[in-house]
Parts: sequence; C-alpha cells; structure tokens
Amino acid sequence: MTLGTFVSPVLGATVAYVSLPSVNGSSSIPTGATYTSNLGYAFKTGSSGTFDIDWINLELTSGAASGSGTFKIALHATDNETAYSAVASSTAYATDTVSFTTPATSNTPFVLELNATLLSNISGYSLQGNTAYALFVYNATGSAVALRRLQGLSDGTTNNAYTVTNGFTMLDTFRNNGPNYSNSPGSYPAFAISFGTTEAIPEPSALALLSVFVGCGLVRRHRSNR
Repeated sequence: MTLGTFVSPVLGATVAYVSLPSVNGSSSIPTGATYTSNLGYAFKTGSSGTFDIDWINLELTSGAASGSGTFKIALHATDNETAYSAVASSTAYATDTVSFTTPATSNTPFVLELNATLLSNISGYSLQGNTAYALFVYNATGSAVALRRLQGLSDGTTNNAYTVTNGFTMLDTFRNNGPNYSNSPGSYPAFAISFGTTEAIPEPSALALLSVFVGCGLVRRHRSNR
C-alpha cells in the first residue's frame, strides 16, 4: 500500500492574491449597460502561474435597508501594462452575474463573499503567469449599492495601498474605464475587491503517517551505516 492511499487533501489555507487592508469611503457601482461603466483595478500576475480564482470578496454598502439586486463581476484583458494607465480592454475572459442583499439597517457596510459556485465562469478560468488583467464590477440593478474604497491617497501611491502575494503587482485603479481614478482633487482611492484561492492541505492523519514513514527511513539508514 502506498503513502498516496492515505493522503486526503482538505481545503483550508486561504491565499489572497490581492486585498485592501482598510477602507474609509465608497463609490456607487455604475448602472451602465456596457462594461466600460465600471469600478475596478488592473493587476499583473506573478511568474509562477497559472493561478486559479476560487473566491472574491467585495466590501459594499447601501443606502437601502433590506434591499436586493444584482451586478456583474468581470475579468478582462487590459489595454496596456503601464502603471496608473492600464484599464479594461474589450477582451473578456469571464463574467459572472451575482446577487446581493443589503443589511436590515441602511448605510451599513457589509461583505459579499463569493465562492467558486457563485463564480462559475471566473473560477473556471486560469490566470496565466506574467499577464495583465482587469477585475471589475458593473451594471448594477436593484437597490443602489456602493463599493467600499480607501480614499485620500496621493497621486501615484494607489498601487501601494493594496496587499499582494505570489508575485502579483498592481497596475491601476479605474472608474468608468478612466485610468488613475480620482474621486476629488488630491484624493486617489483604492477599491476593496479581494480575490484569491483556497489551497489544499493534508489532513493531520496524513501528516502523522508521513512523519512515521520518514522516521522509519531514518532508522533504517542509521542501522545500515553502523
């Protein structure tokens, strides 16, 4: 019987490729019919790809109590790879329509947690290494909903506000496909869209069994060297 017979991976190690640590404001999600009426950002993957997205978290807020609606979340190519210039191109890789329900009290922030089941198209697409992508939301329907943001950042500092892993780099934050989004003079926000994967980790029993096998191997090696 081989060791592989005993190994039973379980999901448990959450990895965020891109996240935003803090927020202090919000931007209304546009209701335009085309993808260019949007809120989102551009990023470039690390060199060790491919990368799979199996969750996306959106920090939201709404003026409506107990409201509901839908919007689209999309993964596109970018029109360039220049920092503070890249926006979404017309090349669409994957788009999912997701639903939201606002809290029972108005103007209450909430997090919309989207898993692979809710993101069947995006989770089914693998990001290539060293490649630029745009991730954004648009075409909201129903209760007005806003995407949370970290505002008040200086020009040329927005990309540094995000936390990235696995060699990812940020390229730009955009609104309505206009690069280097500024919500007011001297204020350049970053958007609270986090995404990543959930890695498989061995069950404790498998790890224990592996340590036994390794230990037995060391004992045999020690005896053979006597």
